[in-house]
Amino acid sequence: MQVKAVLCEKVSKKGNTYTCVEVYITDSIKKLVFLTDAEKELLKLYNNNDLDTPSFR
Repeated sequence: MQVKAVLCEKVSKKGNTYTCVEVYITDSIKKLVFLTDAEKELLKLYNNNDLDTPSFR
């Protein structure tokens, strides 16, 4: 099974920025997955230290 997932940086209602992964289960349903610092570092390594990359596989 393959799903679309997009790495996003968002702003909370309190004004804090956070990084999450939007996993698209179907065209109309998405799940937000909040990342730990360790998971963010792993993604940076995967993307050559660039979290501005809009998506990953």
